[in-house]
Formats: sequence, C-alpha cells, structure tokens
Amino acid sequence: MKFITQLAAVAVLASGTQAVMAHHSTNGIYDQAVELELTGTVKGWKFINPHPSLTLTVVDEKGVEHDWDVSYGGSAVAHLKRRGYSIDTFKVGDQLKVKGHPALVKDAYGLLIEGGNPTHADGTPLALTPPGQ
Repeated sequence: MKFITQLAAVAVLASGTQAVMAHHSTNGIYDQAVELELTGTVKGWKFINPHPSLTLTVVDEKGVEHDWDVSYGGSAVAHLKRRGYSIDTFKVGDQLKVKGHPALVKDAYGLLIEGGNPTHADGTPLALTPPGQ
C-alpha cells in the first residue's frame, strides 16, 4: 500500500510540473523562425503579476494602426525588476522600437521579445538601472 501511495504522489507531482511548464512555455504561440522589428507608441504598461504587459500602437505599411501585445515571455515583475524595469519605465506616448517573434495566429498582433529589448525609437537603449547599481 505504501508503494501505491508513493507512486500516486510522484504522478501528482509530475503532472503538476508539466502544467507549470506548459503555462510558462511560448512554444506554439510565437514563430521562433521569424523576427520582426516594430516601432510604435506606448498605449499601456501594466507592471503587475503574473506577467507585465506592454501595449504598442504600430502603424503598418498601409497606414492602419494595430495594438501589439508585447510579451516578455514568462517573466514576472520580480524578474524584470532585477533587470531594472519599474512601474515608471514606460509612459503612454513613449516611442519605442522592439524586436521579437510574432504570434503564429494571423492578425493576433502579439510579439515575444528577448534580450536587450526594447529601445527608444531612435535605437538608443533605455536607461534601466538594476537594483544595487
């Protein structure tokens, strides 16, 4: 009986691990083979858990505005704070340039960014100051 209880406990823990990994995975959401560079205007910045949210209004080649949901992947507020982000990092109306992988779903207007993103529209880096520096 003890063996069955231990086996059940392992199965429960393993299934929970898969659920957490699936929740934080970007596989199947973004096209990792394609990289886009977008320049737009900050429409919103929510520095809240579980995942901060940046919305950029971008004008396409036809002159049509689209609101892009810019994702930092599975980063929580604590992760971005360590990189120097804060509630005041972006203001509505700021001009930014972002590079990343677009959503796989056509017309979804989602972008997964990585690394040193975003920058000011002219390409200069943001003035991020990690804690203790």
